[in-house]
Amino acid sequence: MPVKKVQQSVPVGTVSVVEPPIRPPSPWMPPEPTRPTPPEPPPRFAEDPLEYPCEDGLPIATNPFHFEWMMTCYRTLRHRYRGRRDLYLGCDMLVYYERGNREAAVAPDVFVSFGVPPGNQLSYFVWLEGKPPDAVWEFGAPLTVKGDAGEKKETYRRMGVREYWLVDPVGGYHDPRVQGFQLVDGAYEQMPWEDGPDGMVAVWSPLLQLEQRFADGRLRFWDRETAQYLELPEEESNRLLLEERKGWLEAERGQLEERKGRLESERGQLEERKARQRAEQDLEAEKRARKALEARIAELEGQSE
Repeated sequence: MPVKKVQQSVPVGTVSVVEPPIRPPSPWMPPEPTRPTPPEPPPRFAEDPLEYPCEDGLPIATNPFHFEWMMTCYRTLRHRYRGRRDLYLGCDMLVYYERGNREAAVAPDVFVSFGVPPGNQLSYFVWLEGKPPDAVWEFGAPLTVKGDAGEKKETYRRMGVREYWLVDPVGGYHDPRVQGFQLVDGAYEQMPWEDGPDGMVAVWSPLLQLEQRFADGRLRFWDRETAQYLELPEEESNRLLLEERKGWLEAERGQLEERKGRLESERGQLEERKARQRAEQDLEAEKRARKALEARIAELEGQSE
């Protein structure tokens, strides 16, 4: 009986695999240059700003004078710097000055920060904006007046606020009622003030290039260049309306003067016409009397013949 041959299988591991030859790149098709991966921008803010409280639990103002002066200051400056994209103006909002410390915050009544674009943030973060506010206003009130002149003032000094303003809306808190402090070599120096008539106080702000005055019973900003007070939006609109009405009245007055002149001219013409008519009537009467006299003379001459 023939013997059946069985072909033994070769283990897979022992099979040699021949790789295809690697072709070098063609000289007319250079390899693509490697592009470096751009580094990721550093996080601007590690924590969520919303985790920082945007309210301090205190009222905006403690009396009507405090509120009125604070809002007048804010609205006047907002109108002054309207349209500028390099200035941030804040009012009664928290300013955080230590990253990660939610207790390191202060709430100025009004502040101005130059070089910072306006925005809708709920709070102002010094490390996020890259600088502290440049000028700060605090309006005296019974609950805050001590802190304004003490702890807050020291906080603003350490923050590097260039100008600090204390304003007394009621009277009896600060003397004079408008005080300005300028940061010089890390310390606040009080800026000189001038006393004017009717109890007016004026302090020049080198930063704002404006004179801040207590005048007419309120805080006002005087522009030396135009020699005028800065106006609120409604004051400006009222002034423009008054000027417009004045223009209308002047136009009506001119029309009345012109009409009066025409009436005077017509009156003169009427008087002249009446005088001419009277002269003509007198002349006719004289002619009639002469004719009557001539007729009488002729009658008498006829009788004498």
